[in-house]
Amino acid sequence: MEINNYISNVGSEKKQKKIVLSILTIFVSFLLTMAATLIKYLFIDKINDRSSLATYLSLIFAFLLLFSAFAIYCYFSRTELFINVKYLMSQLTAIIFTYILCIYAELIDIYLMPVFLTAYLIAPLSRRRDAFISNFTCNTCVLLTLLCEAFLMDKEPIYYVNCTVMFVVGFVLGALVSYTVSYNVKKLSFIIKGVIVSAISLCIILALSQIPYTKFTGILPHMLYMGISVIAQLILAIILQPLFESIFNLVTNTRLIEMTDHNAPLIKRLIEEAPGTFNHSLMVANYAEVCATAIGENPYLARACAYYHDVGKLINPGYFSENQSDYNPHDDILPEVSADIIRSHATQGYSLCKEYRIPEEVAVVTLEHHGTLPLAVFYHKAKQLTDSFVDEKDYAYVGPTPRSKIAAIIMICDSGEAAIRAMDNPDAEKVDKLLHSLIHQRISQGQFDNCDITMRDLDVIRTTIIDAFGGQYHRRVKYPGGDR
Repeated sequence: MEINNYISNVGSEKKQKKIVLSILTIFVSFLLTMAATLIKYLFIDKINDRSSLATYLSLIFAFLLLFSAFAIYCYFSRTELFINVKYLMSQLTAIIFTYILCIYAELIDIYLMPVFLTAYLIAPLSRRRDAFISNFTCNTCVLLTLLCEAFLMDKEPIYYVNCTVMFVVGFVLGALVSYTVSYNVKKLSFIIKGVIVSAISLCIILALSQIPYTKFTGILPHMLYMGISVIAQLILAIILQPLFESIFNLVTNTRLIEMTDHNAPLIKRLIEEAPGTFNHSLMVANYAEVCATAIGENPYLARACAYYHDVGKLINPGYFSENQSDYNPHDDILPEVSADIIRSHATQGYSLCKEYRIPEEVAVVTLEHHGTLPLAVFYHKAKQLTDSFVDEKDYAYVGPTPRSKIAAIIMICDSGEAAIRAMDNPDAEKVDKLLHSLIHQRISQGQFDNCDITMRDLDVIRTTIIDAFGGQYHRRVKYPGGDR
């Protein structure tokens, strides 16, 4: 999922703590897998003599190397996993869960093992390569465990062949799942692809059974167990994915779509308690979604951030112009009080998001979408009411400034939508000048200094909003007999 920019949102001291926590998480995962293996070996009574103990110690060393390799991959290739630990925890949980199911399902039949369940669980929740590496790690753990077990129990050569076959099946189909169902938001599509993968797995088993010298005996029972396994993996994936999203509070496309449903708790409150703010958020979401697509960002994330960026206005909805009718309460209070009320909607929005368990990637935009911009109206009003010096910082948002491209998009679309709505007879030329001015002003005030948005991105965002504006504010055709 979209966590590339998350790493820049964390201070250096916080990063070090999160890296230490991530290393501890990987080590605990290693201990859990070894504990599950030991319990199985004790169950089959193969850990009592000296040679068995030596084999088990060798397995511990192999697992330690494997988990160390996984940690190195995460640290150097996916550093954001070390910073945003919940994604790392979800992947390790999938690995451990699948591993335990595999080594104990083997007690019934080796072909009953859910060898590509890890990929099924992780692919819709994270990047393709994360699912691929996690699936490979899990299958390697399973292979090492079964080979050691075969050595301890002096099993026939065909068992080693079966172990290798299942490793090949797990690796190949896990890779296929990783690169076909990643970021999938449609359950039907997920199920269809799962059925296709299941059929391919049965074909692989059937093809391998025809290789000379493999000497598969009772291929039909193997096919039956494999059929049960692939169907069970698909069902487990469908059931467990929402649990993973909820437990680890992950940002996935499916979760983002659910968050923007009008029955989502905070959105429902916004509709009922601050309808003007909700309508404004809808317009911002329309702009933000197309802008995100135009510069290669996640449109689902942009839409969700737009929906939630102003939820802090639920605390004092009547103090915001879009929720007012004729009376403006700011006319009766001091400008410094007004400024405090208006700028507090950013921090109050963040608090509400945390209360409702909105993922951090969305919640943080409530703080960043105004950056450290001044509240010009109340600043000028304060200057008119006093002859003494008025510090502009006392009438500015506390920030932080946007630290991701999505937050920058929301900043531009938020101010742009409000300004366009306030214009008399807006047209494309006026909107273009307005957006030029807004973007230039924010650049000069350093609002984009902490995110990696480029001048080209900003230009694309500007032209995209103009195009979207043309689609939303076009003139309607008058029909004969009435104005429709």
